[in-house]
Amino acid sequence: MKKLLLFICYIFVNGLLFAQITITDADMPSVNDTVRLSTTVNIQGLDPTLTGTNFSWNFSTLLPNAQRIDTFFSVASTPLAYQVFFNNFIFYPNHNASFALRGIDIGIPQVPITEVFNYIKKSSSAYDNVGFGSKINGIPSSTQNIPVDREYEFPMNYNNNHTSNSEFGITVPTFGHYGQSLERIDTVDGWGSLTLPNGTYNVLRVKSILNKIDTTFIDLAGFGFTTSRPEEIEYKWLAAGKGGPILKIVTVAGNVTLIEYQDDFVVGIKEVNKINNVTLFPNPTKNHLIIDFNAGISGNLKIKLKDVLGKEVSTLYSKKVLFGNNKLAIDLTQHAIKTGIYFVEFLLDNKGYYTQKIVVTE
Repeated sequence: MKKLLLFICYIFVNGLLFAQITITDADMPSVNDTVRLSTTVNIQGLDPTLTGTNFSWNFSTLLPNAQRIDTFFSVASTPLAYQVFFNNFIFYPNHNASFALRGIDIGIPQVPITEVFNYIKKSSSAYDNVGFGSKINGIPSSTQNIPVDREYEFPMNYNNNHTSNSEFGITVPTFGHYGQSLERIDTVDGWGSLTLPNGTYNVLRVKSILNKIDTTFIDLAGFGFTTSRPEEIEYKWLAAGKGGPILKIVTVAGNVTLIEYQDDFVVGIKEVNKINNVTLFPNPTKNHLIIDFNAGISGNLKIKLKDVLGKEVSTLYSKKVLFGNNKLAIDLTQHAIKTGIYFVEFLLDNKGYYTQKIVVTE
């Protein structure tokens, strides 16, 4: 009888501890919230695809190689030029944002797109990314997502799912046009407990499949093209009252490109001087190549093309890039590249080599 009572108590306690939760808009960020995020790309052999009901995820061994603090700004505190499109419930009610978050600068050859603010609209039914503001060649510009990118629907429970489609486009003086369409397929595919280096949380797990198509037109070259990106998947764990995912793992074509988690601890991390998270597409390619990558610092970047014997064939790029995510569009026809197998080599401020293979076809 005593063993039975102990067993019942064990089930009761653990049932309460790992009970399925519901996520609502109250669990999302609000103006003036701050979140410390630790980041890494080392998955340490863990499998982010595993999930289920009353599931226990253990990511306690994660070690950060960088940290940042995200601040959620009031829309009224962001540049006035952006508020015309994101703080205007009369003309743009679907894009009337609740707050803004600093984003990553975008790298396009010869055209710096800087001081990026992402705008979010939060309501009792949804959490929408409505667009972003940025400076293009120093001039403020606003870019709306039309339709908006719906990241979450509320209330959020296990087995919920939704699909949304969004697009944006940027006209860049002296460059041309860059745009992107996005299909988001969201499924709440698990619930249970998540253990991070700083504690254990009751969570819902959301799997987001992102299908992106880039559209680029280069004025000087007089041509444009569309490119389907490799499939991107976001695995996100959300806990009550934590203001967004407490853990997010991003994979591209099955490879982990980002791990970030909410952290209570400040760690001493030196700036990383290298290139990582590189995506080359299309691959195989013929006339053009999009290079998407993350730079550990701002600095002078050289991208060289070498043949299978290690002989340099051409310098594809030699200019300064900014810290964070960068995107380059390379016209291979200007480099007289023959059909074959090549290696793209990156060198940032004479440090941080990174090499990746591409195939050039007829």
